[in-house]
Amino acid sequence: MAQIDKENFNSLKYLKEEYFEFKKLNQGRVPYLLMDFMKFDGAPDPVKFIDRDKTYLQFVASVEKDESLKELLQSETFEGTLKELSSKLPLKRIYEFVIIRYLLDHEEISLEIAKHQILKMVNDVDDDSILHAFECLNQDYYDSVQSKSKPKLVQYNDGSLVRSLLFKELLVNEEYRKYIEDIVSYGIFRYEKEYKKEYYGVPHFKLYEQYPMVDAALLSNFRKIHSSYRGSGLLTNGNDYFLFIDLHKEDDIKESINYKDKFIDERYFQWQTPNTTSQNTDRGQNIINNKRRGIKLHLFVRKYREIDGKNEPFIYIGTGDAVHHEGEKPITVKIKLDNEIPSTLFTEFTKRV
Repeated sequence: MAQIDKENFNSLKYLKEEYFEFKKLNQGRVPYLLMDFMKFDGAPDPVKFIDRDKTYLQFVASVEKDESLKELLQSETFEGTLKELSSKLPLKRIYEFVIIRYLLDHEEISLEIAKHQILKMVNDVDDDSILHAFECLNQDYYDSVQSKSKPKLVQYNDGSLVRSLLFKELLVNEEYRKYIEDIVSYGIFRYEKEYKKEYYGVPHFKLYEQYPMVDAALLSNFRKIHSSYRGSGLLTNGNDYFLFIDLHKEDDIKESINYKDKFIDERYFQWQTPNTTSQNTDRGQNIINNKRRGIKLHLFVRKYREIDGKNEPFIYIGTGDAVHHEGEKPITVKIKLDNEIPSTLFTEFTKRV
């Protein structure tokens, strides 16, 4: 068992083993496309390969030692576009990819056409989220580093998104287009499988789904730089408060941030606010009297910050209301969850390893 504990399942050795096992399943053919993974039950999750090399194609090129692929990836705009689209996988909201799919064959898309296209995929959508998807594709909420390094595929003009010259030129090349289309199709197909046609509202969270912290910015239509969503355990967007909680603290953690966060049982959670929060502040009041003040507390929990050197996502356990509080800086808050935690998940979170 100790040996297994030491193994890193995100290491290249294991990823290669998984890849070549899958290649066998694929009748020995190189699975060049992400869509190949959708043809088989029990196929590995190709996003693991993307995480390793930023694009799936880069991973294939290196493990297969495929010179023609390596050459294809010499094009900075092509590789940059693959990275940009791949970084959104697996999709947590389908709107951006439905818009891009339409733009593969059309010069531009209006908000109205986008809504029509999106409603073919899901039961409902709100206009503000479509507008937000347009703004995100237009890179409105990228920080300066992202803006400089990521290719711009579209331009937002007067209510419409128009293909950029760079994107148009890429799509003329059949080889490039095949791989760009593949990422878009995979994103949409996988989303359909996992989320069905359900509309989750705003913020667009599905219970017990996994989310990195920055997803809360995208899915709540946050209209400032998205990369600012990191670091702190409490992030806010208007009346939505997002509580990001690590259950298992590192051994060498400073006492001042060693928060006593824990499940009391399947229905109640104990959470400590950031250590600067006192009860008489506006933020403190919003937390301890959240229901009366119309504040929604959204809880995201993960057991460990990282496993095998890789940051773990959080699991969304829904909303809840503060029912009891005590102390200052931090305030210890007892939260009654709107959804009782399924017993398997509760055990997963609370059992000692």
